[in-house]
Amino acid sequence: MQLGVFMTLTEQLKILLDTYFEKYPHMSINALAKKSGVGASTLRRIINGSLKGNPSPSTVLNLVSASTKERKLAVLLKTTGGPVGKLLNSSFGHFVEENLPHNYNTDLNKELGEWPKYMIYKLASNKKGVFKKDIESVLGRIGLKHLEELFKRGLVFMEGEVVHAKEKNFSLDIKVSLKHLPNLLEFYKPDALDKGQNLFYTLSESLNEDGIKKVKEIQKEAVKKIYNVMRSPYFEGDIPYFSISLMDTLNLDLEG
Repeated sequence: MQLGVFMTLTEQLKILLDTYFEKYPHMSINALAKKSGVGASTLRRIINGSLKGNPSPSTVLNLVSASTKERKLAVLLKTTGGPVGKLLNSSFGHFVEENLPHNYNTDLNKELGEWPKYMIYKLASNKKGVFKKDIESVLGRIGLKHLEELFKRGLVFMEGEVVHAKEKNFSLDIKVSLKHLPNLLEFYKPDALDKGQNLFYTLSESLNEDGIKKVKEIQKEAVKKIYNVMRSPYFEGDIPYFSISLMDTLNLDLEG
């Protein structure tokens, strides 16, 4: 999708959608909205050229993935040009830079919008999966109900008593992940610092753009090293472990 550099993001998205509906004339806007997880009203505004401002990077990624039927982030970022490609690469390029084999699935985004399903799939995506009894222990009977739904949709499967995710390496819409962050943080145990398994730091300071860029570079390098440890057969074990990397600016109303 190599388009002119003077085309705007929304203009390119309009062409993308127009091309999609020409190729699939029986597909409706509502059907694509359901498939992509992007609101039908947003799709109509893009097609009509009445969208104010640019959609979020996750919305753009959802539309490109759904309309091209391509799930691999590396392929999407490599084959998408123009302002859409620039936005996707600036927002999600770190996955490709570190050669992380993540796939992006809009259907999975919708399925994992509910916390129990997200937690089950998160555990099942570990190399060794998760025992069904542990799902019941953590999430109760409601967890088993959601597990059954994941089975019916073919998203997980059993090997003996262990549940495995069909797609181990997956990437979700950031809005879906953030939605579940409060529940995930409930698993952090501040009273267990003496066991040496958890860690917590919070840092803040006023920085310039170069300082922010430097901090991001350091954090990305740390994430890469953590990921390599987690994927290494040498460190493979039975303890489900999680790490959260998050940073942003504090937008203060200085005039208030």
